[in-house]
Amino acid sequence: MRPLFPALCLALAVQAAPALAQSPDPGSYYKLTTQFRGTGMPMDVFNGGPRNNQARLDRDQNVSGQNWRFIPTGDGSWRLTTEFRGSRMCLDINPPTNRPELRPCGNFTGQFWQIVPAGNWVRLTTTFRGPRMCLDIDPDSDQPELRPCGNYSGQFWRLGRTGRAVR
Repeated sequence: MRPLFPALCLALAVQAAPALAQSPDPGSYYKLTTQFRGTGMPMDVFNGGPRNNQARLDRDQNVSGQNWRFIPTGDGSWRLTTEFRGSRMCLDINPPTNRPELRPCGNFTGQFWQIVPAGNWVRLTTTFRGPRMCLDIDPDSDQPELRPCGNYSGQFWRLGRTGRAVR
């Protein structure tokens, strides 16, 4: 059977393509970088000390804390884990600081992340704080934190596939 409106079907397929491109492959790792700091400063986690498991931007290295996995939750949200800490530690929001850190995975709305297309970039929000609070970068500490969404380069993220498959 032929479609009644082939040109319309083609136009809809082309328009849908960018949204599909924003969905990460759960079988791959990604480096998360911002427009603000560029590809040379992906998101990583502190290893030890008073900031253990807190997220931060750090210089690009071949370390497993910079390899992020997106795991679908089934409701359109994603859990974020690192190759370093494994699939049982999810990126969550610390309520008093609005800063993300790795915590044991559970049914917590701070661990449900949305990927919101923004041109050639994406914004990252959580179910916990809602669509008006975007993951941004504190320029003094290079630590991510949720802040009111605006036209700030620290809120525009790129999900760069690393080429490493999840094992």
